[in-house]
Amino acid sequence: MPERTRTRRGRLLLVGGAERRDPDHEILSHFVALAGGEEAKVLVVGAATREPQDVLPDYRRVFQRLGVGQVWTSAFQDRAEGERRTLLEHLEAATAVYFTGGDQLRLTMHVAGTTFGERLRERHNSGDFLVGGTSAGAVAMGSLMILSGPGGGSVRRADVRMGPGLGFIRDAMIDTHFNERGRVPRFLTVFAQNSQVLGIGLDENTAIDVLLGQEFRVLGSGAVTVFDGRVSYSNAADAGDHDIIALSGVTVHVLPRGFGFDPFAMRLLPPDD
Repeated sequence: MPERTRTRRGRLLLVGGAERRDPDHEILSHFVALAGGEEAKVLVVGAATREPQDVLPDYRRVFQRLGVGQVWTSAFQDRAEGERRTLLEHLEAATAVYFTGGDQLRLTMHVAGTTFGERLRERHNSGDFLVGGTSAGAVAMGSLMILSGPGGGSVRRADVRMGPGLGFIRDAMIDTHFNERGRVPRFLTVFAQNSQVLGIGLDENTAIDVLLGQEFRVLGSGAVTVFDGRVSYSNAADAGDHDIIALSGVTVHVLPRGFGFDPFAMRLLPPDD
């Protein structure tokens, strides 16, 4: 794999789902603190969900309860929303944007390439802006994303559909509800075909706090499973779509709360590092 380039960007908080069910709201409290606490202005975007009327009011209540100074919400159910002046004004005024769960393809289909999507990237690349996402809202932040694939099963090309993500983390793929839904084979299928990708599997109520587009730290009640997908052997090009793929050499790191990972050095960071 070519050496990764450290690029200063804004902060990311990516969540494996189910964070609203935590009565202590550890992850969302951390998001609010990063966004500015009482001075925070948070824009919650429901582009991934088909039911924004159910999801967005709940996030508004949670963020208000956690002391956010201003909360805006956008259902973002079509690409035209990404050109509307009111939403773009909220983006300019916000200190953070949070993407809900749902379907990652709906999110990228609605957001990518709109004025909103381009301006969001510019603000994040400036190095002083927070972007968060849960479940599908986290999956979409990688450069590559899994669109569908079963939990468990074997390593077969036919089982996994992939597509481009928004690319807020380069050469990385995020998956969520990871150990709860047995999603290791999905990652292995991707690595067999594209070995430059770093895989980051987030358990529910678990998050990574990505520092300036570089190393990240884990918070929450579960684990983050990191896969260095630079395999030493794969026969993916010769296997049929429904054949089990042979591969070898994937390195796995399991990170509980407080641990971190440096994707440039490809090494685990202990809690006191």
